[in-house]
Amino acid sequence: MEKVKRLRPRQYDAITESIRLILDVPLDLPQSARDSLAEVLGKFAPPESWGYVMLNPDQQRLVIRAINNGERPLQTFRVWNAAISYLCYDTGEIMASRRRLAEDTEMHPTDVSRGLNCLADIGALIRLKPGRFAINPHVGWQGSLLKREAAAKRAPLVVVGK
Repeated sequence: MEKVKRLRPRQYDAITESIRLILDVPLDLPQSARDSLAEVLGKFAPPESWGYVMLNPDQQRLVIRAINNGERPLQTFRVWNAAISYLCYDTGEIMASRRRLAEDTEMHPTDVSRGLNCLADIGALIRLKPGRFAINPHVGWQGSLLKREAAAKRAPLVVVGK
């Protein structure tokens, strides 16, 4: 009988939890340090086999409409697609640095910042603090539906009226 082998070393779980704790504690860390920790977290976090992001179809259509009617729609849409692939489970925070998103989208980091800010302006993303964003829980989510419902109580719906 074949022995079951652990794919990831045990200490990866401890490292992952430690980094998450550091990111959650209200420390006065420079943004570059937070970005670096978020990037390391992405490397150590357990791979979610076929992870998924739930999207609200009505809200997603409004996001697409708002992106199409905004400045630089193609760039903003590229940032949107990359950003939703980095959602933190149960918080919706985008756990990728601007540099990481720039690499993924093959765009300049300044253009990624413009895209993130545009997505926050239309309500698809919520600005947590300068340079940090989370998905609007009315638009999408990854994780527990109970936590999504709690987060949604504090977030506005996306409304496109222009």
